[in-house]
Amino acid sequence: MGRVGDRTGRLQRGDGNTIAYATTPGRAPTVVFLGGFRSDMTGTKAVALEAWAEKRGQAFLRFDYLGHGQSSGKFEDGTIGRWLDDSLAAIDRLTTGKLVLVGSSMGGWLALLAARARPDRLSGLVRLAPPP
Repeated sequence: MGRVGDRTGRLQRGDGNTIAYATTPGRAPTVVFLGGFRSDMTGTKAVALEAWAEKRGQAFLRFDYLGHGQSSGKFEDGTIGRWLDDSLAAIDRLTTGKLVLVGSSMGGWLALLAARARPDRLSGLVRLAPPP
C-alpha cells in the first residue's frame, strides 16, 4: 500500500470496517488528498501530489473511503455522509495542526464538507473538477 517510506495502515471504524491509509511525514500544513467517486489512493493524482509534497517536506495523507481501493466494505453501502465520516475520521486520527484539503471530483465536494466541519484546522482548500 504505497511506496517505501510511507506509513501505511488501517483505521478501525465503529461498524467493523477499516479505512486504508498512507501518510508521509513532514511539516505543517498537512496536505490531505480526497479522491473521487470509485477512485482510490493509488491513483495518479494522489501519487503525484504526494511526490510534490514529499519533495517540499510537506506532511501528506491519502486514504480510501469505505468500499474503495484497499478499504473494507461494499461500495454499494457508501454514501456521501459515510464517506465524509471516513474523511473526518482520517483527518482527526492521522493529522495534527493545519490542513490543506485537496479534493478531486467527488472528493472536491467532500473536501468542502470537511472544511465546513473543521474550519479551525483549515489552511487551504483546493477543489479539482468538483461536481456542481
